[in-house]
Amino acid sequence: MKKILLTLLAAGLCLSAAYSYNPPAGGEDLALISSPSNLSGANSVSGGALFDAGSTSIIVNPALTADEQRVNLNAGYTFLYSTEKLNDSQLGGSFQAGILIPFKLYVFSGLVNGTFAPYGEMHLGDSINLKAGLSKEITEKLSVGLGAGGGFAWTTRHSSLGKDWSLYADVGALYKWGNLGPFTDFRIGGSVLNLGKMYTSVTRVGIDETAENTQYPTLATLKAGAAGTILSTDVAKIGLGLDLTIPCFQNLIMDLNAQVQFKDAFIISVGEKFNLAEMINKKYSLIPSVAFLFKFSFDVKNNEYLESHSWSQSEMTVSAGYKNLYKTVHAISAGVDIDLGMADTEAPKIVVWDDKE
Repeated sequence: MKKILLTLLAAGLCLSAAYSYNPPAGGEDLALISSPSNLSGANSVSGGALFDAGSTSIIVNPALTADEQRVNLNAGYTFLYSTEKLNDSQLGGSFQAGILIPFKLYVFSGLVNGTFAPYGEMHLGDSINLKAGLSKEITEKLSVGLGAGGGFAWTTRHSSLGKDWSLYADVGALYKWGNLGPFTDFRIGGSVLNLGKMYTSVTRVGIDETAENTQYPTLATLKAGAAGTILSTDVAKIGLGLDLTIPCFQNLIMDLNAQVQFKDAFIISVGEKFNLAEMINKKYSLIPSVAFLFKFSFDVKNNEYLESHSWSQSEMTVSAGYKNLYKTVHAISAGVDIDLGMADTEAPKIVVWDDKE
């Protein structure tokens, strides 16, 4: 085992030496700032501290949606504001909209994301990004997924930055371990993202402002993580999650997420991120992110279409969150998530025969 780890470490060091690594600050999280769940780290490779999967899960792991049984609709928006007055514009934003549709053989998810960040501290420019994914349960414990994505980046503020496009594939897996030590619902997830062409504009400002920047998000980004419930009572649940991200063996990013849920209705999600390359270049903020989510059911009456699909009673989750990005950039986010229909929690009844003639 030690030899394998040493070999991987040596390979990573060789790759780091052979290729420069200088994406824009926030480039690895291009699609992860557009909703409260994303900002707080709840959208993780293993499904979050307290497991929750939806259309946006394919951003980090296309396998997470495999056992979803209801149509899911998602929308989110994040307002970005920079206090750095040297920026040409201090305003920006990011939005997302997604849909998940379960079929008999697989689960389909689609997502559109737009990010507009013109700041020198977070020089992502403007982009529209699309993702689609298919996932399937292999066994009760193991799920796999495959995704594809692409996008177009441009800027209307600085014509010298140019335009660019991306096209890539993602693969992922999720293993539901069960009980492990103090954890219940323990899960292990892994994915390899960005297998293709990413944004390669060389005129954006990278983490190291004195060097030429590189493609973003980084080609062949490896993600691995684990999460589980550490406390579960009739009143509350507490979950913990950890993600490790290795962009082509050239950087190390660690995401920590903790969630507390009260009565299956109110959730507090807190996240902390450590990006080694950004911290070395003093592009970071250690203030934790926070999100608040409230789940409730609602009824829609006298609608034949909804009644025919058993969607008259459904569940909605509304959320709000905040994260301080790079000290001078503030993100205020809101989102809504709708699961059409109610979750089926009753086991099927099998009748071999009855007394009726």
